[in-house]
Amino acid sequence: MTSPPVVSRVEDGIAHVVLDRPQSANAIDVPLTAALRHELLAADADPDVRAIVLSGNGKHFCVGGDVAAMAATEDREAFLRELAGAAHEAVRAMHANRKPIVAAVHGASAGAGLALALSADAVVAAESASFVTAYAAIGVTPDCGLSWLLPRIVGYSRALELLVTSERFSAADAKAWGMVTEVVDTDPVRAAHELASRLGRGAPGIVTEMRRLLLDAQTQGLDAHLDQEASTIAAMSTTEAADRLITAFAAR
Repeated sequence: MTSPPVVSRVEDGIAHVVLDRPQSANAIDVPLTAALRHELLAADADPDVRAIVLSGNGKHFCVGGDVAAMAATEDREAFLRELAGAAHEAVRAMHANRKPIVAAVHGASAGAGLALALSADAVVAAESASFVTAYAAIGVTPDCGLSWLLPRIVGYSRALELLVTSERFSAADAKAWGMVTEVVDTDPVRAAHELASRLGRGAPGIVTEMRRLLLDAQTQGLDAHLDQEASTIAAMSTTEAADRLITAFAAR
């Protein structure tokens, strides 16, 4: 019986979602993306889960799309349309998730694997981890939102350089450029669990609104954004969690 390409467990209120194709360095194929989306949605819906840690089994976090399968297919255009479409559903499940997501990166994070890491709310990387956009090296353009994410994080010029040159960079470089939250010399999964525990203490659903405000702020003027902030803070104040937290804070 074939083992699932993504496995999940809940530990102390943290859902550990693990890419589990170690024999292929967790290369992304359609079954993996479908399983990843399923586990992300399940964690989002589970009231006992406060946050999510995304990691990879084996020597690497994720080396991106399955290039071996890409090379072997007879209709490459149809293959990539299907793969990108399926992978993008998993990316959407990350960006829409109401629980904070922390990526724990070790080994290589390449191509769509890099996009998955950057789609998390925070990234904890091992000192030995390495990153590469990889697409230009095989003559294709980015998917999984990488061309949307990179310029927002590192700026247009560096994003273009990283995409066009496909040069590998270190965890230290990634942290200096704002791509990584924390670099550790210990197990990144354990460090990511601790960070996820801290991020998960917030009111349920608040991470979704925080994400939306931060991203929308990059594309709209101040006046429109102030209106959006006013609407959002008013709406969030009506939640059960906000009522409890506001009352407790005032009592102190």
